[in-house]
Amino acid sequence: MKTLKYKGQLIVALHILFWIISFNVFNSFFSRGIASGYSMDGLELTWMNVLYISNTILLFILMPLIWFVKGISRRIKWAITSLPLLAIAWGILSVLFTNDQGIVFAVVLGYFLDNFLYILIFHITIIAAVYLNINKLIKRYLSQGKFGIYVLSALGLAIVAGVMNYSLFDLVIDQIFPQLFYISWFKVWELILMMIGYLAITTIVFLMWQYAMMLIENREKAQHELSALKAQINPHFLFNNLNTIYALAVKGDVRTKDVILQLSDFLRYVLYDTSSEKIELEKEIEIIRTYVGLQRERINPNITEIELNVEGDFKGAVIAPLLLLPLAENCFKHGIGKSKGTIQIDIQYSKGQLLFHTRNRIALRENPMNQKQGGIGIQNVEKRLNLLYPDRHLLTFVEDNDLFEVEMKINLD
Repeated sequence: MKTLKYKGQLIVALHILFWIISFNVFNSFFSRGIASGYSMDGLELTWMNVLYISNTILLFILMPLIWFVKGISRRIKWAITSLPLLAIAWGILSVLFTNDQGIVFAVVLGYFLDNFLYILIFHITIIAAVYLNINKLIKRYLSQGKFGIYVLSALGLAIVAGVMNYSLFDLVIDQIFPQLFYISWFKVWELILMMIGYLAITTIVFLMWQYAMMLIENREKAQHELSALKAQINPHFLFNNLNTIYALAVKGDVRTKDVILQLSDFLRYVLYDTSSEKIELEKEIEIIRTYVGLQRERINPNITEIELNVEGDFKGAVIAPLLLLPLAENCFKHGIGKSKGTIQIDIQYSKGQLLFHTRNRIALRENPMNQKQGGIGIQNVEKRLNLLYPDRHLLTFVEDNDLFEVEMKINLD
């Protein structure tokens, strides 16, 4: 999976989208940089006219960010970047050498000075507060579980940012652009509340993003573990079945071709048919039947008895692939020895609930088993269950004298 391949570009795109939305919301509901009724140079502009002009200017300003996008040739990047530069050059030349700039220039220039620049300056302190919150406060306090310190720090940052925004318009901007008569249209406490709102929204968005990335990374981790599980097909299983096929062939047994076909179907399923995230439960159970059938051919039925019981209507049910096979494999790995015993596998499915239960006698050649002694296969199953079915599964191991039982329950709905 390549979900996180474009993570960097996606983050940049989300940041840009957030500020475009902020700019337009402020322009629509809070800005007072344009006279009442959106009147400029004798022109009556509708709300949609103002949004079109605003977003056109924003588009031109953001075009140089094309350099952050990978996979685009330099020629295209330079061509796109040159557009806002040409627009700026056109504006400067029009002011210097042309007396009649035309209605388009009058609207764009008038809007830019009266409204766009006002909103842009207003956002300076908001942007500073938001990125201080994301890059410093959240990482230093909230991510470390210091919730109280984070709340106090964020509140302090909002107060400082609100005061600075008010001071910026009353003390600084008037000195830089005296002819534009920029003043703060908000009281200090209103600006502080606005800063608190921005910090709260961006914190929630940041935490949602982190949670989404965690889910994606966990899913990809589960896929990697599935790939590793495929690579860990027990070589002893292959060798034992190949020896069984060889012995049948030497005897001229008519079952030889059927066993070869079974082994071929089993390997094809494990290596190729399990590439998707979910697979039909019926197929997963069918491969258990095939696996058990192959084991029956190689073991002595007078020593080891095999019982496979399957109940339920599996139509429409799906499951993550290769969750059942390692548990069945564990039975034969530790349950076949010189002493008599029974390997029992029970599969039940009803109303979205899957029960997979195995029971086998611990062979004399094996050491006593504990919970972790099931091997890499069972440990892999446990990890994948935690990733794919959190709070929707139960996996238990029980050892009683020389018997070992595994029970797995999954809510597949």
